[in-house]
Amino acid sequence: MQQAEGAIERARTKHPAVCYVFHCLYLDGRAIVNEPLTRRREWLQDTVKKDTPYRVSEAVEEGAAFFQAVQEMGLEGIMAKQRASAYLPGKRGESWLKIKTRRTLECLIVGYTRGKGDREKNFGALHLAQAEGAELKYLGKVGTGFDNRSMKAVFAELRSLTTVKRPLKAKPLDDAQSVWIEPKLSCEVQFGSLTKDGLLREAVFLRLRPDLSL
Repeated sequence: MQQAEGAIERARTKHPAVCYVFHCLYLDGRAIVNEPLTRRREWLQDTVKKDTPYRVSEAVEEGAAFFQAVQEMGLEGIMAKQRASAYLPGKRGESWLKIKTRRTLECLIVGYTRGKGDREKNFGALHLAQAEGAELKYLGKVGTGFDNRSMKAVFAELRSLTTVKRPLKAKPLDDAQSVWIEPKLSCEVQFGSLTKDGLLREAVFLRLRPDLSL
């Protein structure tokens, strides 16, 4: 126990943790949720003492420049809030907006999952990859962004290709429910970010890219 406590103390000294706070809902025993955001932030800044593990989250005025910086850093997005907005516990309103960064990428379609339910006659999702030398790096799947017309058009292209053994070293969890095809068809997808394993997060299908297809 003493060794564990000593390790915790050393870690706390070397990597001190801080807590960022961004709202003050009660002050001196009364609710202040209906007060304007700017006033609540002023009270919050007065409440949080210096030389403590607590910090008030930063707010910037130049939203466009801030959003561009967030995009360049590969972060998820920003929160935009109206200065006079109230706090609405458990509700969503138009005075607060979560603005996500989105990027696009051209990918090879290397397979697809068999469709279920209302997609039984088509496919469930596309398996995506990119060429890395002589190998293919798996990027995950995309199953959103299709309407009935585009899904049928994509499925017609998929069925025209020869089925093959899985062309990836990576084995997706739904390998048994997948059909693997020649990696000759390309598409463009939009995504939010990459996971630590290099998989696309929040991928959305945009279009086929016949100009890039083999």
